[in-house]
Parts: sequence; structure tokens; C-alpha cells
Amino acid sequence: MKIAMVGLGYWGQKILRNLVSATGAQNVVAIDASVDRLSNVAGTYPGLELKLDLDDALADPDVQGVIIATPVESHGVIAKAALRAGRHVLVEKPMAGTVEEAREMVALAEERQLALMVGHTFLFSPRIDLLGHYLNTGHLGKVHYVTSSRLNLGLVRHDANVIWDLAPHDFSIIFQLLNETPVSVQTAARQVLGGVPDVAFINMQFPSGIIASVTVSWLAPKKVRDLTIVGEQRMVVYDDTQNDEPIKVYDKGVVIPDSPDFGEYQLTYRYGDTVVPHVSAAEPLGRQISHFLQACETGTVHISDGWFGLKVVEALHAADLSWRLDGEPVTVSDYARLGL
Repeated sequence: MKIAMVGLGYWGQKILRNLVSATGAQNVVAIDASVDRLSNVAGTYPGLELKLDLDDALADPDVQGVIIATPVESHGVIAKAALRAGRHVLVEKPMAGTVEEAREMVALAEERQLALMVGHTFLFSPRIDLLGHYLNTGHLGKVHYVTSSRLNLGLVRHDANVIWDLAPHDFSIIFQLLNETPVSVQTAARQVLGGVPDVAFINMQFPSGIIASVTVSWLAPKKVRDLTIVGEQRMVVYDDTQNDEPIKVYDKGVVIPDSPDFGEYQLTYRYGDTVVPHVSAAEPLGRQISHFLQACETGTVHISDGWFGLKVVEALHAADLSWRLDGEPVTVSDYARLGL
């Protein structure tokens, strides 16, 4: 089995490294319009097959899967071409620039009975696995709310605003952990540096009643990558900038006594231990590639499939529309139904 890798930019080269490690260079076709990029990877991975165009790779019947790491505006065109040629597809996040195009990709994959996977890499992180374990086992109790911050000084982009650039990470993590997607999204955003919004505050309401807040910014004094889940019994903080102690579980909460007398109604604050669990150091991108290779063999994606990627795109569009409407809440189902 060969895999075609389209796009050898910054992220594409990281994917290529993991792909070659998993399959061997002789089973990878590297594709990029830049001769310089092709030359660079050829020197790093002897035996790699090089192409300037995807069509040349699709002419090879041994190529069973295509990985796409190109700018988002080209995702749909490349993915649909690969699917029409009968190849399984892993496309980087976000899977498309419009809801309509994302739907077309999902429909085409289902029609051809092919695996369509979206590169929401954090879903393959052992850290997210552990958070999911805490939620699924009820370790935190009923979840009240989630907050997430993804801040840095740069890199400022001009082809996409900060919502489309950074929020896909947090949306995918929160949707996966809660096992639900928002019913409404409300966004306040600003164009501080000009051009496109570079800071955004996004609030989401979920069917279960859980609320979530996501803050993303290219204009912040330090790098922040954290997520907090507040449950009825415990609270957990995930700091992705920490290698030694990325997750801390706080046995803290508020006890509400069952008293019929309002005059005696008092809150009790509980302060327990803080636990720092061990987390595997397995590289998420490597696990993602392994999952895609399995999907190429079975035709089935179990994590981050096309439908999940579509839900993220729908939420991104709703968040984008909300700030354009001066912070007016947007109902995701109504907006998504329009296919805008």
C-alpha cells in the first residue's frame, strides 16, 4: 500500500516524517508544486517517490490513500478529486472553508464507501484520552462548564482570521470530550492589527446545558494552551505547554446542603487533594497516521471522521457569522441548514 502526501509545508513535513516512519519511504509519494520542497524531502528520505501533481500519483493503482496538508481553500478540490478516484482521504483541519463543501466531501465519501478522516490531531493525544476517561467514568461528576484559551504573540495570518486558524483545535477537543456539539454560538472579535480578527471570545451552549468559552488570540504576552473542566465533584486543568505535569485534577467543589429552611441555607466549600496523573508521551500525530492507515485497510474511521469534521466547520461558520453580526448569537442548526 502506498500513500500520497500532498503539501510539504511546515505541517506537511511533520506529517511526512510520521508517515515515512510508519510505512517506509518507498511506500510514500510526496507531492508539492515547489521543486525546492521536493528536493529537500528527497535528501532527507531516500527512496521517496516525488511528484509535482496529484493526478500522476492517482494513476498508480498501488496508491490507496491521500493525505492533504495544503491551504484550506484547496482542501475540497483535492479531497474530492482523490475520493472520485477511489482513494481514502485524510485532510487537514478545518476540512473545508464552507459548510457546503464539507458536506459535499462527506456525501462523496459515503457514496464511494471510502474513509474520510480529518486531521484534528489533538483527538489522538494521550492527554485528551485521559480527560475523556475522567468524563466517561463520571470521575468529575456532572460537568457544569468548560473554558479554553489558545493565545500567543503571532503568527498573524492574512488568509484566515484567528477563529478559523486557532479555534478548530479547541472546538474539536471540547466536542469530543462532551460528545456533543453546540446549539448556539456567540462571538465577540476585534481586528486589532487590521485586516482580519486577531482576537475572539467565543461562547457556546450545548444541548445538555453545559456552557463553554473559547478564547483565541494572536495578540497576547505569552503562549497559553489550557483547558479547564469544572464538574460537580472535581475539576481538571489541562495545560498543553507543560511537559512534566500537563494535567492536574483538583478534588474541590461546593457542597449545597439539602435544607428546607432558606435561613439555614449555607454553602460549604470542599478543598481536597490535587492529583497529577501520569500521561503517556506518545506523539499524537504518529497515532493519527496509524489510525488513517488502519482506515485505508478497513474503510472505517473511528476517530475524527468526515461527519465530525463537518460539525466543526458548522460551528466555525456560526462563530464567524456571530462576530460579523456584532455578537448576535447564532443557532448552529439553523445556520448549518442553510449550507452557507
